[in-house]
Amino acid sequence: EALTQRVTALGRALGRPIEPGVATALGRWLAEVRVWNAKLDLTAARGDEAITEVLVADALVAADEALVPRGARVLDLGTGAGAPGLALAILRPDLRVVLLEPLMKRVAFLRTVVGAQALAGRVTVREGRVDPVAPSFPDAIDLVVSRATFPPETMAAVGLTLAPEVLLFLVDAVPPLPDGARAVAERAYTLPSTGASRRLVRVSRPDRLGPVD
Repeated sequence: EALTQRVTALGRALGRPIEPGVATALGRWLAEVRVWNAKLDLTAARGDEAITEVLVADALVAADEALVPRGARVLDLGTGAGAPGLALAILRPDLRVVLLEPLMKRVAFLRTVVGAQALAGRVTVREGRVDPVAPSFPDAIDLVVSRATFPPETMAAVGLTLAPEVLLFLVDAVPPLPDGARAVAERAYTLPSTGASRRLVRVSRPDRLGPVD
């Protein structure tokens, strides 16, 4: 219950109100993170406030349909404890999400949460990683997300190889983009507890773009 209240308060602080049922689902996930984190390294965040903000804040902002289009098939690279992909799946029932994670212990955790929250129909957990030198993925994907698996410039190139669009999680300026790609949506926000600035930028590759005026 305390974690659910923290999720609700975080949503208010970011100007992203959360429905009670969704806040409860997010709180249950965070409670599992807290339990499993005592046994294995899911996240470096410690304490309820830090866990809530680190794992949920970015997804709350990313849940905007201008950043993650309605009905998108989303791939989260190196999802860790499920941020941002699992949180996005809870916040946005219209999305289908693949959580890709190389560490089997984290995969076991994610599968436990997906099963407990009855998300298996639209959330898939896979063990594995993407090679940044020759990126590939067998499924059709609309949008790639990842918070810290690769540096932003590498993430832009990898993401746009795997899908028509990539969502970049940034603390600084937009990195150099692949030829012809451009940013099509952006949101800036501030983390409530630290005041740290963040930016989310959705980037499309040339074949997804309309004519430029």
